[in-house]
Amino acid sequence: MRKEVKFSAEFFKKKREVFAKKLSGNSVTFILSSIDKVKNRDTFFKFRQDPNFFYLTGLELKRSVLAILKSGGKTTEIIFRKFLDPTLEKWVGKNMPEKEITAVSGIKDIRDIKDLDDFYRQIFNGSGIVDVFMYNEYIPELIVPTYTHVFASNLRQKFSFINIRPVNSTLDTLRLVKEKCEIDMIKRAIDITAAGLEEILKELKPGMSENECEGILTGNYLKYGSVQPAFQTIAASGEMATVLHYEDNNRKFNKGELILLDTGAEYKNYAADISRTYPVSGRYTSEQKKFYNIVLDASKAVMKAIKPGVTIPELQEITKDTLFRGLYDMKMVKEKSELSNYYYHGVSHYLGIDTHDVGSNQIPLKKGNVITVEPGLYIAEKKIGIRLENDVLVTAGGCENLSAHIPIEASELEDIMNSRKRK
Repeated sequence: MRKEVKFSAEFFKKKREVFAKKLSGNSVTFILSSIDKVKNRDTFFKFRQDPNFFYLTGLELKRSVLAILKSGGKTTEIIFRKFLDPTLEKWVGKNMPEKEITAVSGIKDIRDIKDLDDFYRQIFNGSGIVDVFMYNEYIPELIVPTYTHVFASNLRQKFSFINIRPVNSTLDTLRLVKEKCEIDMIKRAIDITAAGLEEILKELKPGMSENECEGILTGNYLKYGSVQPAFQTIAASGEMATVLHYEDNNRKFNKGELILLDTGAEYKNYAADISRTYPVSGRYTSEQKKFYNIVLDASKAVMKAIKPGVTIPELQEITKDTLFRGLYDMKMVKEKSELSNYYYHGVSHYLGIDTHDVGSNQIPLKKGNVITVEPGLYIAEKKIGIRLENDVLVTAGGCENLSAHIPIEASELEDIMNSRKRK
């Protein structure tokens, strides 16, 4: 069992202090926890805390509300939490003691969620507060309202004079630059992911199935301290590797094929996001290796260019230039416009509490940002899909590849896979 990595006692308190300073006076901010999501009937998906609620409190409470009140030059922090009666405690576990909530979050004022209506009357009736800040959740193709949307709608019905405004940009900006303890969580998530990939290399052979690979990875994540994968693992073999978000993972792979693994463990709510492409039989064919090394060259070129001030679109152009030159030399393309037939996604996104973390791709990178570097080539007519993804910390003078210890060179991978056969 690996030693647990912990947040500093002051981390969440300091984050709230910085956040509160950016809020206007005479206002109240509500940040909501996650709630259980129904899987079917009376069963639920595994709970995952709302990123912003966790970022500001460190708490895993369900159906809870963080309230930050700024009034009369004073800032008040309150946790409203759902309190379970003794009967329900027998079914789902004990209430988190108030002293533990305070120890984790630094918040001393802890109330029952049922007390919210009294709090509303206190702050909205005669206090002059009309500004309410909340995080506006953007979910494409939303069918049912979220907990936040329902909460905001109920507030508007009760107090029609209030002005609910988004606090997204403020929180997103704070979350972009990672503190040391956050980087430590991401490093641990990467280390756990590395352990899963290491076992894959020991077990990989023709005739295995994609879901066996997923099972090996998930088993190692749980074994080494991850509560759950950061996202649904992609284990795409053969022609399926040319499908970007393939998730069926139900195909058996054959001799001579490649398998693309896009996966990541989650640790203390922070994500790893790693992609590797392995030869099922232990060696890349000459053609596979040529494509592989083009992608690897693109990865190296991008990481060489990363530094504060550079933008993700600029990294994308470096990726395209490198991939185009490689395919041009192989006589696969003549014009750069043809590259879109073989590469059709971005090279990078922010990484943190969310796998695709908050932040605009248009703003220059800063020291403390953590991003992915994930060039790829997808040659459908040859049934070859290759993606190589690393997690990178932007430093003062460049970057640090946090996943550098996960083997990626083709020759190294072949040596690892073939050395196991000799034992």
